[in-house]
Amino acid sequence: MFNTIEALDHAKHQDLRLAKIPSFKFAENVSSVKLSFSELRMASRFYPIVFLGDDSCLPQAILSLETGKNACLDASGNWKIPYVPLYFRLYPFTLARIEDQEDRFALCLDPEADHFKPGMGDPLFTADGQPTEFIEKKVLETAKRYQQELDATQSRFNTLNEKGLIADKSFNYTVNQEEKKVGGFKGVDMEKLVTLDDKELADMVKDGTMGMIYEHNASLTNFNMFIKPPAQTPPVI
Repeated sequence: MFNTIEALDHAKHQDLRLAKIPSFKFAENVSSVKLSFSELRMASRFYPIVFLGDDSCLPQAILSLETGKNACLDASGNWKIPYVPLYFRLYPFTLARIEDQEDRFALCLDPEADHFKPGMGDPLFTADGQPTEFIEKKVLETAKRYQQELDATQSRFNTLNEKGLIADKSFNYTVNQEEKKVGGFKGVDMEKLVTLDDKELADMVKDGTMGMIYEHNASLTNFNMFIKPPAQTPPVI
């Protein structure tokens, strides 16, 4: 999705102008996207939310059953699902960890994005070379909060993984009386979850982990969206 990632730098980017682009065509080759805990409730209404292939246990919304394809876009790049994940709404900006400083991030951008077409939009810097209030208050603060939530979300599900509660999963369905299965992902083992002692379960209720578990588990029925595409509705941003 990002053609190039560069740290925001006045010397390099002072001439860029940021324009609002309604199309999400930049995400047409993305088939899954990471989610933070504050997104799970809304996202679970529309996307299957799973864990993919590695040990990070960061929940991801599935956007297509085909790798390298986004089934949530129409031919014009309009998002067909009511909720657009924050990762896409932040584009063409993102945070990147500063080398050798794990807890520090730099605001980065994709200078090749259509959002920066010449002669359009608003500057990224003030006359004295500082980031504009929009960049500082809206973009950077939102990106920081998103990263903090991602880290917290991953930590919660890593804890579940350490307890042996993240397991291989599959979604079974029938098409034209033929049984089919979607696999290759992981989810919370709900049967094993209920075997935990009362204190562990109570702690997960108190810290919000249990809510995230139920949102993830309920979302799995949304695999049906790839079998019968939903009607187009305006995105909620």
